[in-house]
Amino acid sequence: MSENLLKRDFTAEKPNQKWVTDVTQYRVGERWLYLSAVKDLFNNEIVAYQLSQRNDNELVLRTFAKAFAKQKDVTGLVVHSDQGFQYTS
Repeated sequence: MSENLLKRDFTAEKPNQKWVTDVTQYRVGERWLYLSAVKDLFNNEIVAYQLSQRNDNELVLRTFAKAFAKQKDVTGLVVHSDQGFQYTS
């Protein structure tokens, strides 16, 4: 498990300095859908998101692949999550 680098400072001075991410579940009819999102704390922009019927590592990996493909300069980027199983396994 990584150290909490943000220490509750959820502000950023420039784009791609601090991203936060999480997975949220939504009930749609009789099934569950899972939304994985990455948000830039500079302007609260959703950098990337992905929906899936499965809450797994692949969901998070696809979300980050989209985020990194979209944002070219991520030098010094800090990514913060709640360290759920999708981020630690």
